[in-house]
Amino acid sequence: MKGYDPDYWLEIDKERSFPTQFFDTMGEAGYFGTMIPDEWGGTDAGPEAASIIVEEINRAGGDAAAINAQMSICGTIVRHGSHEQKLLLPDIAAGKVRCLSVAATEADSGADMSSLQSSAVLDGDTWVLEAKKMFISMAEHTDLLLVLVTTDAGPTLFLLRTEEVANALEVRPLPMIVNRMTTTLFVDGARLPSSALIGAPGQGLDCLMGGFAPRRILAAAEAIGNARFMLDRSLEHAKERQTFNRPIGQNQGVQYPLALAYAKVEAADLMRADALRLLVKGKEAGARSALAKILSSEAAWETARAAMTTFGGWALTSEMHIERKLRESTVFVFNNMLLTYVAQRVLGLPKAF
Repeated sequence: MKGYDPDYWLEIDKERSFPTQFFDTMGEAGYFGTMIPDEWGGTDAGPEAASIIVEEINRAGGDAAAINAQMSICGTIVRHGSHEQKLLLPDIAAGKVRCLSVAATEADSGADMSSLQSSAVLDGDTWVLEAKKMFISMAEHTDLLLVLVTTDAGPTLFLLRTEEVANALEVRPLPMIVNRMTTTLFVDGARLPSSALIGAPGQGLDCLMGGFAPRRILAAAEAIGNARFMLDRSLEHAKERQTFNRPIGQNQGVQYPLALAYAKVEAADLMRADALRLLVKGKEAGARSALAKILSSEAAWETARAAMTTFGGWALTSEMHIERKLRESTVFVFNNMLLTYVAQRVLGLPKAF
């Protein structure tokens, strides 16, 4: 993180720009190959290493969203890609090719992948794609784009090279509370060869689902990193800031929120470790990864509140970086789908309406 202190990330956030310099530095260091096998140009260090990398970036005041995406989204290619598609992996590992976006969600269906309106129709030996996707992060900055559409066989996944279909793509920035470079994405009649398919027609959702547990764990790592950044800063401030001739950290109103936040962060970290243990052993990690993401996001939110209490009005200023981390923490607290998963798949409750 040398040369990329919190002020660097503050400028990226203000400009709503892509962290190109940092991204290139990470690529040159080989970090993007963490979950890519050696035979395809990666380091195969595994998800445990990936989660620590993501956490440490955020703990140092950075924003690991693009790093997370580059390390994890290519996992779909690793697991289900053709030989030709896997030839892209060495350049992904080196950061020379950006693989940053999955276009699945839509305005009307949200996360309900059974109600996709985007479609692909086979016309001779080519597929014609029509899609309108919502809340797609970093689509303006990616070279490779995974797009989930419906076909006669069901949900189907395609790998688009954005430069090759540029005339059929329209990307509209969607301003958000935080710099996720979020967009609305339109695909208008893109013609793709069958070699663009990932997996077989109808198997698109299955291809994506294999990446759900790793993505949840890395999201948990981001949240834990954010929480620890705010906690580190808050503890330092609580010890140094003097009012009424004593450090504010001596006051119960400051101590207790910080202690509770610390407890929740440590508990969330243990759940992340357990989810990683299952994932590395090749066991089912769906439930544990869901709990890791839920608990980590809630812990980060709790820590943000404690930081606000500790810093008072200073927490609202950009220079303290607390308000930025507070905004970043909001991204992770949308857990309703995961709570539904836990309620029905783990607790055996009936389907909610």
